[in-house]
Amino acid sequence: MSGDSIGMMEGAFFVGRGELLQWANELLDLGLTKIEQCATGSVYCQIIDSIYPGTFPIGKVNWGAKHEYEFVNNYKILQKAFDKNGITRHIEVTKLVKAKYQDNLEFMQWLKRYFDLNYNGEPYDAISRRKGQDLFYIGSGNKPVKKAGGMGAAPPRKKFNPPTSSGPTTKKFSKPTGAAIGGGAGSAAQKKKITELEGEVAELKLTSDTLEKERDFYFGKLRDIEVLLQAHQDQEVPAVDMVLKILYATEDEKVEVDESGNLNIVNTAEGAEEVAAEEEAEEAQEGFAEEHMEGEGYAEEEQLVE
Repeated sequence: MSGDSIGMMEGAFFVGRGELLQWANELLDLGLTKIEQCATGSVYCQIIDSIYPGTFPIGKVNWGAKHEYEFVNNYKILQKAFDKNGITRHIEVTKLVKAKYQDNLEFMQWLKRYFDLNYNGEPYDAISRRKGQDLFYIGSGNKPVKKAGGMGAAPPRKKFNPPTSSGPTTKKFSKPTGAAIGGGAGSAAQKKKITELEGEVAELKLTSDTLEKERDFYFGKLRDIEVLLQAHQDQEVPAVDMVLKILYATEDEKVEVDESGNLNIVNTAEGAEEVAAEEEAEEAQEGFAEEHMEGEGYAEEEQLVE
């Protein structure tokens, strides 16, 4: 698979930081604490090695890379592996080596999805593949992060076994005991109801988590756009001012952009007030007309009586 079909709305970019770190640590038997620590490129290299065993030159990876030029060499190895295995995604090396959170998060999210779609399910011995070498962890005082254990203890040789289900983990309610529920048909019915409710709760939680991730993702994108535009606001570029107006439009302002690219912002609250005022004026005129007609009718009746 080339990876071209992995898009934003497929779900790849809704996976959170915690889930990504847990997955990478379990797969590669590491102690990552921050997404930025993947910027060295070695983590990305070994993930591809786990997907395409025997095709990746894992021995060329610099696990102790500390400087950007060393990171770049790891990405060169990674790019060659992409080309060799028909992965067409472009690696933005200049961004990733800066160890910025958002850039590495998005690349890791994409890589996680690619792994899910292409991993063959075979156990993967990460420590053996990198010959027990330690990884340099960015931001750890230039010292590799050690896992809990005795001093000088050899790292455990643990093989990654893929979970039987790739679905999200949900917390379930504790079921009441039989004594609390009662026996017989009532007990069975209540157990069935509890199971149904648990399923509904799990589904709602999944939906809520997905919506939160989607909200945070797009908010981050809009914030990046805002910062970029603000940096160029002094250059008096019409398009910059127009986009900022769109970003800063309130709920009461309706944004309209025609086919020619002209921007029009209408205050719907003011429009609603004007409509209400016009309606009140029309009602007042109608009331005045009715009173006038009633007055004329009363005068005619008086003349007839006389």
